[in-house]
Amino acid sequence: MSKILAVICALLATILLASCGGGGDDDNTPGARLRVLHASPDAPAVDVYVDGTKVLSDVTYPTVSSYLNVRAGSHVIKVNAAGTSTTVINVNPSLAAGGAYTAIAANFLANIQALLATDETTAPPAGQARVRVIHAAPDAGPVDVLVNGQAVLTNVPFGAISNYLTLPAGTYDVKVNAAGTSTTAIEATLTVAAGTNYSAVAIGSIKTAQTNPLAIKVLTDG
Repeated sequence: MSKILAVICALLATILLASCGGGGDDDNTPGARLRVLHASPDAPAVDVYVDGTKVLSDVTYPTVSSYLNVRAGSHVIKVNAAGTSTTVINVNPSLAAGGAYTAIAANFLANIQALLATDETTAPPAGQARVRVIHAAPDAGPVDVLVNGQAVLTNVPFGAISNYLTLPAGTYDVKVNAAGTSTTAIEATLTVAAGTNYSAVAIGSIKTAQTNPLAIKVLTDG
């Protein structure tokens, strides 16, 4: 069972995305939805292209976009240094009809990579919320997660994307410790509302602590 990986507050900015076509090859085919999170702590602002069309401009860390409607199927997604033709990420994900996805530009600029998370789109049971964790803090190392003082996840590596945990709506005290130690890297209060799905993303780094420290960024999914 995936336990809570609940680390990892508020969205800093939302960018309206230009539509890239909501359906498939005909109007009866459901499309997919895609959003982008800039989580590379030492990377400059970026432009994002989907199938050759620029859909985001001058995106700064740690901005998350709103969902973009795209056709289902394979896409070419490129991330360029803003205002240039220098491509730092070039991936070809396949997006399922009716699916929702979060693409994360992660790691330090020298080793920047894309993480693709499939977002939950259905409502949780009455009175409940769903929470997952994404470890996108490149130099935090493996971590243990404690919720309300109890260790619920151990040795979580960078790049890990948890399954969703269903839990009662409410407020939780969360600590993210260096694995196997009592050294707390991130400490936060996480409040989740009934009927809502969340991603709690560990972002920032030790290296960039003066400007982009380790933190939790909470996204509302689906």
